[in-house]
Amino acid sequence: MLEWFDLSKRFGAVTALQGVSFSIEPGSIGGILGENGAGKSTLMNILFGLLHPDAGSLRVDGRVVMVRSPRVARRLGLGMVHQHFKLVDTLSVLENIALAVGRGPGLIPRRRLGRQVQHWADQLGWRLDLTEPVGRLTVGQQQRVEIIKALCAGGRWLILDEPTAVLTPQETENLLDSLRALAHQGMGVIFISHKLAEVRQICTQVLILRRGRTVYAGATAGLSVEAMAQKMIGRPLEPLTRAASSAGLSSQPRLELRAVCAGGGRRGGETLQRVNLSLQAGEIHGIAGVAGHGQDLLVRCLLGALRPTSGEVWLDPALGHWRHRVWPGACIPEDRRREGLIETLSVQSNLMLKDYRRRPFSVLGVCRFARWRQRATELVERFDIRCRDLNAPVGTLSGGNQQKVVLARELADTPPLILAVNPTRGLDVGATQFVLRQLLAARYAGAAILLIHSDLDELLSISDRVSVLYQGRLQATAWPAASRDDIGRLMLGV
Repeated sequence: MLEWFDLSKRFGAVTALQGVSFSIEPGSIGGILGENGAGKSTLMNILFGLLHPDAGSLRVDGRVVMVRSPRVARRLGLGMVHQHFKLVDTLSVLENIALAVGRGPGLIPRRRLGRQVQHWADQLGWRLDLTEPVGRLTVGQQQRVEIIKALCAGGRWLILDEPTAVLTPQETENLLDSLRALAHQGMGVIFISHKLAEVRQICTQVLILRRGRTVYAGATAGLSVEAMAQKMIGRPLEPLTRAASSAGLSSQPRLELRAVCAGGGRRGGETLQRVNLSLQAGEIHGIAGVAGHGQDLLVRCLLGALRPTSGEVWLDPALGHWRHRVWPGACIPEDRRREGLIETLSVQSNLMLKDYRRRPFSVLGVCRFARWRQRATELVERFDIRCRDLNAPVGTLSGGNQQKVVLARELADTPPLILAVNPTRGLDVGATQFVLRQLLAARYAGAAILLIHSDLDELLSISDRVSVLYQGRLQATAWPAASRDDIGRLMLGV
C-alpha cells in the first residue's frame, strides 16, 4: 500500500498543502481532484521526490520511506507522467525512455528495452516510431511517450496527470480500459484529471483538495459529477448558455483559407491537403481532430510562421495589412510554456508582452511601470490568477495559472479575431467554464473565433460550426445536426 499522512508544504507565505492524508492499494485506481493551485502538483511532486514535505510522512507497505529523488521513487516502484513533459527534444523516443530506466553508465540495451516499450504500446493500442526525435512529435504523441516511460521505469504505482487531455473519446475509452487492465494485474494507479466524468467512471476512491486542504477523501460511488465540482470550487457549477451573437453573420468573412497545401518536407511528416475554410464575425468555428493530423501546420500557416506550398490565406483588410505576416488578432497557443510565456519573466511582464509599447503603458519609449502594475493587478483579479505577487516568475505558477496568464493577456480587450488552440488544457472545471464563457462573450461581441481543440465535449459545447481535420484534410460536418459519436468516428478516419 502507498500511504501518506498529514503532508504539509509551504512556499514562503503560500500554503500549498496542509495536513493531507490518503492511501492507494495495489489493484485500485484513486483520483486526485482540485482547482488549479489546489496543491495537486505539489502533492505529486512530493510523492515522486521532486519536492520534500515540511511535515508528514510517506509509507510504502507500512514502512516509512524518505523519497529524496525521482530515482528513489522509481526504486520504490513509482512511475509518473507530469503535466509538463520531462523529455529531451533532440533525443529519440527510445533514448528518452532509456534515460528514465537507466541504472548507470554503459550501453543501452536497445533490443530488450525496445521489446519492453513495444509491449506497453501494444497493451495501450498505440503506434510509436522509436527512432523519431521527440521534438518532432505532437503534444499528444509526446504524452504517450511519457506514459510508456513511466510504465517502464515504475512497476507498482503509476501517477497520471491529465492523461486524456489530448485524446479522442474513443482513445480515452481505450486508455481507461487499459488502466483497468493494469489495476487488475495488481498495479495501483493515481489518476489526476479535470474531467470529472472520467474520474467517476474509473476511480474507486477520490481525494478532493481545495486551496491545499482536504475537503473530501473517500469512495466515488456516492458522488455525482455535480457534487465533485461543487466540492472542488466551493459553489455549484453554472451551465453554459449560448446566446445569439450581437453582430450576426455577415457576407464578408474575416478569414479564409483557399485550397491551402503545406508540409510534407520530411518523411512521415504532417501535411495539409487543399484545406478550405471560412470564418465569419460572430461565430465559433471548431476544428476537431487527434493531435498530429495537421493542426500544427494549420496554426503555423495562419500565424505566418510557415508559407503554404500552394493556396492562399486571406484576411479581411479591415483588420490591417498582413504584409509582415503578423497575426492581427489574439492567439492562445497549444504549448503555453514554449509559445505563450517567458517563464523567467514575472507575471506582470508576461501580462504586458503585447501592450508594453503602446500608450498609456509607454510614452516616447519610456515604460510607465505604475500603469503596468495597475493593468496587471486588474487582469489577475479578473481572471483569478493565483500567484504570491506580480513579480513572481511566471514559471513558478501552476500549469493552470500559467494558462490563465496567457488567456488574460490575449482575451482582455475582446479582439476581433481569435485563434485558440486547446485553450483549456490543464485547467480545472471551474476555470474551464470561465474560459469557455470568455470565448462565448467574445463571440457575442462579434469576434470571429477559430477553435482548434482536442476535447470534443468542450468544442461541441460552444461551436456554431464544426469541421474535422484528419490526415491533413479538413472535412465539414453537419453540426449541430451531427452526433458526437459521428464526429468522433470522423476524427479516427472512419
